[in-house]
Amino acid sequence: MKKYFCIGFILVFIQMFCFSSSFAQYLIGDVNNDGVVNSTDAAIMKRYLLGIIDTFPVEDEMLTADTNGDGVIDSTDYVLLRRYILGIIDKFPKDVALPTPEPINTGAYPDWDKTYSSYATFTGSGYTGGSALLDPIPPDMEITALNPYDYNGFEVQAALAGAYLEVTGEKGSTIVYVNDLYPEGGPGALDLCPISFDKIGDMAAGIIDIEWRIVAAPITGNVSYRIKEGSSPSWLAVQVRNHKYPVLKMEMNQNGQWIEMEKMFWNHFLIENVISTTPQIRITDIRGYVLTDIIDSIPEFDRANSEAYIVPGNVQFPD
Repeated sequence: MKKYFCIGFILVFIQMFCFSSSFAQYLIGDVNNDGVVNSTDAAIMKRYLLGIIDTFPVEDEMLTADTNGDGVIDSTDYVLLRRYILGIIDKFPKDVALPTPEPINTGAYPDWDKTYSSYATFTGSGYTGGSALLDPIPPDMEITALNPYDYNGFEVQAALAGAYLEVTGEKGSTIVYVNDLYPEGGPGALDLCPISFDKIGDMAAGIIDIEWRIVAAPITGNVSYRIKEGSSPSWLAVQVRNHKYPVLKMEMNQNGQWIEMEKMFWNHFLIENVISTTPQIRITDIRGYVLTDIIDSIPEFDRANSEAYIVPGNVQFPD
């Protein structure tokens, strides 16, 4: 019995160590990546400021050493680190929490899982320049444009951009990806790609009766974030990609307060005057699941990015 207990204890210890190590990079002030914030970190930061060393032994030095989140590592950060070690303050101005792999649920949006009945047409366009700004779209991917009533449903602009829908017609069912707006479509209407239309209906008809519902995305891995061209801490636009279900809400932690970002019709969440280059965010999907994450490496305060780029996330919604 003792043998099994010891083995179990060792396994738990290993799991705890691995979990702690995987998130050690997110501990603000821990500039030597040993899992604690103490006088050793202060000594290393002082050597950095004096020019004795030019880097920190951490994966993301801006995240750990920029204690006030202003985009630079300077004497202000050192003073804050010393005050934290002495117990004068109990958190830093940039108080970043760990990502939360396990989501909380605040309640689903009403009727998110209902079945829609309407019609579908088809078009060969939509693989570039879709309203949802989800390019590039592989040429063999099954896609659809969605009518404005449902695309902008739940009182949120671009609410179903990036959603996956199971569509059923006379000949069967298929899964399609919402990447564009169908401006002239009526409630429930889809403008399918030819591949999808042919799977479920008669191409010669041109228009068919359908039913559709929102389903889990057939994806793997964590979410990711597209940082739109022109973004900077003064004007930051973030798009969530690779999400299991539609993301309707994003909030950002600003000085301990959660600020809701506006979702724009061009499928990005917008906020101005961000105080950190590694901000903490919360994202909420259509079922009410909420995940906390960190967006790393947004542009520094003295410049805006000239091109859009993708930042990998650390979390994913459950199935």
